[in-house]
Amino acid sequence: MKGMKAAVLFLGLGLWPYLIAQEAVDERKRSLSAFPILMYDMDIGLGFGGKAILKNALKMNESFDMMLFGSTRGEQRYTFIFSMPDFEIRQGTAYALAFDVKLDWNKLLNSNYFGTGNHSDNNEDQFPREMTKVKLTLGHAFTTRLIGELWARYAHYSVYGFKPGWIIDDDTPGAGQSGVSALSLRFRFDSRDSSFNPKKGIRAELQAEKALKMLGTDYDFWKTRLEFSVYHRSFFRSHIFAYRLWTQHLDGNAPYWELSMVGDGRTARGFKSERFIDNAMMLASIEYRFPIFWHFGGVLFTDAGRVWSSLSKFSFNDWHANWGWGLRYHLKNFVVRFDMGMSVEGMRIFFNFGHVF
Repeated sequence: MKGMKAAVLFLGLGLWPYLIAQEAVDERKRSLSAFPILMYDMDIGLGFGGKAILKNALKMNESFDMMLFGSTRGEQRYTFIFSMPDFEIRQGTAYALAFDVKLDWNKLLNSNYFGTGNHSDNNEDQFPREMTKVKLTLGHAFTTRLIGELWARYAHYSVYGFKPGWIIDDDTPGAGQSGVSALSLRFRFDSRDSSFNPKKGIRAELQAEKALKMLGTDYDFWKTRLEFSVYHRSFFRSHIFAYRLWTQHLDGNAPYWELSMVGDGRTARGFKSERFIDNAMMLASIEYRFPIFWHFGGVLFTDAGRVWSSLSKFSFNDWHANWGWGLRYHLKNFVVRFDMGMSVEGMRIFFNFGHVF
């Protein structure tokens, strides 16, 4: 019943065209896509706010991406992204330099911690967590398909509100006040026909990140990530199959919120956020994307993944699988996403922006 209510709210938004500003113009001209947020989530309650992308307002092929969000159960999130050139404009081109800056503040009253390991016990313990992130990225496209990026990021977390007897306490790495400063190098092969709504192509990404003890932070670790995605049309040209394989490994001293994770709206959609965490993870996803009517599309999906203390302990046993369906609303500059995932641990509902992969 909760899932049906969320779907109705999602569909209802699409019937408000006067709230959605779009210009059907060439992508290098000024354009605006805006969407009101009104949704229901099992963890955060009734959510409200809005998201907008303004492209090429300064006539430099740049974009401003902004989101304001609040909810009845205490989540607040404010996100700002400036990109030059815009992601979609730079897609499939060889450019000398791209610059992105992202500012993100998120306060969640009902965050989770289940301990580490692939067999961690489920619990209902929830506590406040406040996050501030800053990320600066410089990119260079060596060819139209091969891109290199260097970025620096800083994240500060405030995790508090524990009760006696809970798994998490003040001695858990990442509890209380803590932060991470890191430098990353990423290489990407990208032959997709779109950065935010691909219908064909391949995306292969290799990233290495080093967290350093600087700017008042105390954690020191290496994190490596490999992600591979494929997109192709089915017998019907407007129906898309999308596949993803993602593996990650962390080595060193890290807070729990930096560990490899399976469980949330971008990994295993049938499980609670951060349900399974450890040093290493692997995840596989399949989506079947199809049009419904007007700007609406549908998705059928399945995800499966697990975590290990190290990738050297890899096995095909005890993977956590889920399945589900979703709705997509396509605007000129981004995609609105609603997903309902189901697993042996129940049903989860997610509302966000952009395809999962």
